[in-house]
Amino acid sequence: MHIILAPLCFSQKFDILSCYHITVAVLYIIAIILSNAIPAIFLFTLCYIETIAYSILTLILHGNDAGSYILTLTLLAYLFMISLVSRRTAKYTLFPATLTLILILTIQTFDFKVTTNVTPFPNDFYLIHYSIFAGTSIITIIYIAYVIRTKFFRFREKTKVKTNFLNYSATHDALTKIYNRRRASEIISSYTTKSEYTNILFSVCIFDIDDFKKINDRFGHDCGDAVLKLISSLILRSLPENTIFARWGGEEFLIVFVGNTEIAEEALETIRSRVQDYSFRYFNKAIKLTITLGLSHPDKSFNFSKMLIEADENLMKGKQTGKNRVVSGAAE
Repeated sequence: MHIILAPLCFSQKFDILSCYHITVAVLYIIAIILSNAIPAIFLFTLCYIETIAYSILTLILHGNDAGSYILTLTLLAYLFMISLVSRRTAKYTLFPATLTLILILTIQTFDFKVTTNVTPFPNDFYLIHYSIFAGTSIITIIYIAYVIRTKFFRFREKTKVKTNFLNYSATHDALTKIYNRRRASEIISSYTTKSEYTNILFSVCIFDIDDFKKINDRFGHDCGDAVLKLISSLILRSLPENTIFARWGGEEFLIVFVGNTEIAEEALETIRSRVQDYSFRYFNKAIKLTITLGLSHPDKSFNFSKMLIEADENLMKGKQTGKNRVVSGAAE
């Protein structure tokens, strides 16, 4: 805009305006070149001050009929965009926004003549000058609307990602990435209120890693964490559908079979065998891994507390009778 208006003003012998446009054009070019090195708020402030200055300058030299007040309308859009950056900038833009609004209303309301030697714009030049200002204002407001829209969508996406992350963190174990105890308990509790699960069998398995404390003591807790992640990954790939799998606490895990309890013991035996046969190495040291699993009786009433106690008792029986085995209620 300033590059176009500089020669136009010079052709009309408006030397002061011509020099102003040249100076401001150079300032904007420098600001654009240095845009990566200076804060965005500085550029917005430069636009604000420059627009106010030009409106006042044309008012003094050429009166209210110069039409430059239209460009000040964009300042409100600028200030609104700046206020979105942070709460601090919102606080600092309140006074400039109020001042800008007062300035626009004052210029538009009164036939303002600051000096007696006002030189009105010729009609042709006024039309060109006004059209350039109006076009610049429209383009600027459209750009600002685009920036605000982009910022809004980015904020919404960030909020969505953050919400999803918080929801995931609240329901999944941070180390193994499977359900945590809280989420598993919520799902299990929901089954007691769903009519479609009234006549469906459930069975519960509790298992842990054999001699896990010795692994931690000998190889360190980082190795223990690697073992937990490995066991979780192996088992997650081996479970049938509609199965709840969660880290219950420490090296203890929970599996709830829903509607497929007839294959529960077979599935657990497959899992036990896969863990036993897996060749796990930690810093070139071979570590033998085994798990012991306790399985409850299938139960239509789904008394989870009772089934959990039964599964835990069967786990203890497995520990006492040699480990690395599946002990079920049906075996009693």
